Amino acid sequence: MTNSITSSHYIQRLAFDYIETYSLQRGDEYEAALKVLKPEYNRLKVKKEKRNNLTETEEIRLSELDTLLGVTQYLIDDTGRFHFSSQRINTFQYDNEAVSLLKNILLAKTTDVSHWMCAPIYRDAIVFYKNSGEIVSVLNICLSCEAMAIDCSNQIVAGSGTYEMLRKFFKDIGHPVE
Repeated sequence: MTNSITSSHYIQRLAFDYIETYSLQRGDEYEAALKVLKPEYNRLKVKKEKRNNLTETEEIRLSELDTLLGVTQYLIDDTGRFHFSSQRINTFQYDNEAVSLLKNILLAKTTDVSHWMCAPIYRDAIVFYKNSGEIVSVLNICLSCEAMAIDCSNQIVAGSGTYEMLRKFFKDIGHPVE
């Protein structure tokens, strides 16, 4: 079951002290890693599907690769590990003007919600922290299909205008947004 709330409800309920922005699943290093990992992943998947005779080591490796290359990837996985391709771009304290801008973007009225039929590829993310370093929330963002999620069970709904503003926000703070 998937829960969803609007971006304005999300940001209004969030108590945090600073944010970090991340870029993931893009760049030359990521593409090079995919060229190495995908053939191994596909070989193990086919072997399992056709013969179902993977060794214990191969089963473990297939599971690891599935975690790294499965359909929808998030900045932080279920075990708390950051995606292998993630790069921290910025850190902003709560009182920074970039955080104020981000909050205003997420508070934008939710109208003209797009419903693309593609699986999101989260290439940008924001991690909200307490001063202690504890993660309060992670917002995964796909600017291509206009989707946001905290995780696979919690979606954030926003209008097309919000994504246009987020695209500009990320570009302005140094994300390699296409």
